[in-house]
Amino acid sequence: MFCSRCGTWAPDDTATCALCGLALQVDNWPAGSKPETHARPAATVVALVSYGGFWRRAFAALLDGAVLYFPAATIRVMLGLPATGMFDVDLPSSWVATTFEFAIDALYAIAFLVSPARGTLGMQVMGLHVTDLKGDRISVARSTGRYFATLLSICTFGLGYVMQVFTPRRQTLHDLVAGTVVVRPRPAPDAVQAPVMRLVP
Repeated sequence: MFCSRCGTWAPDDTATCALCGLALQVDNWPAGSKPETHARPAATVVALVSYGGFWRRAFAALLDGAVLYFPAATIRVMLGLPATGMFDVDLPSSWVATTFEFAIDALYAIAFLVSPARGTLGMQVMGLHVTDLKGDRISVARSTGRYFATLLSICTFGLGYVMQVFTPRRQTLHDLVAGTVVVRPRPAPDAVQAPVMRLVP
C-alpha cells in the first residue's frame, strides 16, 4: 500500500509510514498484546493509491509548458528570432535557441522529479507525484531516462501518451520504459482515533 500523506510505498502489514510517520493501521498490535477496549479501535487506515488520470496529467503538462515558455521565448528574442516559431535548420541562432530549450526542459523535468516534491510545478499544482513502482522517490538516472523516454511517446504520434488510458497503473509509454508511476496521494486524516483503554485486574 501507499501512504496517504506522502505517497511512500509500504508493505501491507506496516503500522506507520517510514517517511512521514503516519499511522497506516491503528489496530496493528503485536500478537498477544492487544489490550481490551470499551470500543473497537478506529477502522484500519489503508491508503490505496490513486493514479494520475489522463486529463489531470494533461493540465499539468500545459502548466509546465506555460512555465517553460518564458525563458525559451526570452532567449529566442535575444537571438533575433520570433518568440515562437519553427526550427530553421539554416539559421545558427535557431540551433542555439533549440539547444537552450532542450537543456532547460531537461533540467526542469529531471531536477523537480528527484526533489522532495517529486513532481514538476504543474504536477504539484494538480496534486501529482512521480515515484518508482514501490512508491519511492526516483533517482537522477531514472528521472533522466524517463525524460528521454518521452521522445518515444512523441515519436509514436502521441500514442505513447494515449496508451495511459488503457494501462492498469495509468502509465504512459515513457513511464513503462522508465519503471515509474504518477500517483495522487490522498489527504491524510486530521487525527486517528485512539482506542479506549481499561485496566484488567
